[in-house]
Amino acid sequence: MTLQSLPNDLYFLQKIRDTIGNGLYVFDLQKRTLLWLNEAVLQRFGFSLKDIQSMGANYLTTVMHPDDMPYVEGFINRAKNLKDGEVLLLDYRIRDKKGDFHWLTDRVAIFERNAKGEAIQIIGVAVHASERRAYEKKLETKVEKLSLSLAAAKMGTWEWDLESQRIIWDDRMYALHFINPRSKMPLRQEIEFKVLEEDLEPLRKRVEEFIKNRQDFSLSYRVRGKDTQIHHIRTYGKFQQDQPILYGVAWDYSDEIQTEAEMAEAKAKLISSAKMAALGEMSGGIAHEINNPLTVIQARAFQLSQMVENNRLDPEKIKQAAESISRTADKIAKIIKSLRTFAREGTQDPFELVPVQQIIQETLEFCKTRFYNYGVEVDVLEVDPELELECRLIQIEQVLLNLLNNSFDAIQKLEKKWVKVSAHDRDPFVEIHVTDSGHGISKSLAEKIMHPFFTTKEVGKGTGLGLSISSGILKSHQGSLFVDESSEHTCFVIRLPKLQVSQ
Repeated sequence: MTLQSLPNDLYFLQKIRDTIGNGLYVFDLQKRTLLWLNEAVLQRFGFSLKDIQSMGANYLTTVMHPDDMPYVEGFINRAKNLKDGEVLLLDYRIRDKKGDFHWLTDRVAIFERNAKGEAIQIIGVAVHASERRAYEKKLETKVEKLSLSLAAAKMGTWEWDLESQRIIWDDRMYALHFINPRSKMPLRQEIEFKVLEEDLEPLRKRVEEFIKNRQDFSLSYRVRGKDTQIHHIRTYGKFQQDQPILYGVAWDYSDEIQTEAEMAEAKAKLISSAKMAALGEMSGGIAHEINNPLTVIQARAFQLSQMVENNRLDPEKIKQAAESISRTADKIAKIIKSLRTFAREGTQDPFELVPVQQIIQETLEFCKTRFYNYGVEVDVLEVDPELELECRLIQIEQVLLNLLNNSFDAIQKLEKKWVKVSAHDRDPFVEIHVTDSGHGISKSLAEKIMHPFFTTKEVGKGTGLGLSISSGILKSHQGSLFVDESSEHTCFVIRLPKLQVSQ
């Protein structure tokens, strides 16, 4: 068939062939072969119209990928039933003259009908789609990997169209919320039923706020599981750029909550253990603090007993003895009260404003006698009685006592043994310095001593937890513990804010 024998419309197509970069062709449905194609097909695949027509009835099976033939056959049959103006789309692979296959995306419409109105020719525009298909394949692989990752992490995915208010969940989301995906109840109602009542209103308000400001968000809430078991759910949502659509993921982090609770319990036990160890080191001094006043009480009691036996009741001496006994008993009671208070766990105590002077004085009650007995001079520099800080008193006393214990141990073998405690107003902070007669700490050692279980003490004399726990306590107060490297002697600094700011 020559070009001049083709219909005028087809001749017109030939004239504009150079302006069309895609493959343009006319296919005869009855003869199942090409009637015409443009230069783009020849340039990309190397086949001329003469080459293709010479293949005859084997044309399709020769150039088509075998796996795609069933779809192409079905495509041709559907094309026969096309209405005018309708378009069919199909992706398939074609072999070029070298034998390599290429993906095409084909758009087909009716080109000519016979007198009976039956479709006899179709016109198609075939777009080269190998790069797109390769990209789609790569994207599918990424999506598959992402899906596997989400499944491994037990994460659910969700989508929320804010205009239509349509919410789409995957199966994992339903499982996380213990909702039957085939439930006839609207999903919103199911969610409201499962989320704990006390979490529902705060959750709703926060979501509304994030949507109003078009902010990505991270939220946590609790849902009722089987047997009324409570599960903690965390979700993250992100807006699609320039679209009123939110995409997100959600996961159950109940195990994390349980782990955090166990860690908090273990931490509390470590703190208590360290506190008892500190008291143990001071026990000799504390016993002495109690024994001294007990001796006074015994002496006064013996004095009163002698007065009665000798019938020499001197009202003035009796009054003095009674007052002495009372004062001494008060002193013992004060020591015992301090011990009982100090022995408490203290992590749940409320923050309160406490004079820094009180913190130092109460802590020294535990150790001043021990220091005196071992020839350690303790000097407390003058502290402003108005200087206060907001803290959990027991915990800060524990930190200070630990530093005093460390100083005591560090200077035992030195000729000069002394410890100085001072407080400084570094608005908005307060600093408590514990300085001893030691020769300082090297920078490399200063970086290690705050680590758990690191100790410079002899085996059996230290756990290596004191400074680590002390540092943790101060961090919970938004403060810090560090070595003053500018000091000539060993100096540890407790730095705390005067007031606690909500985090």
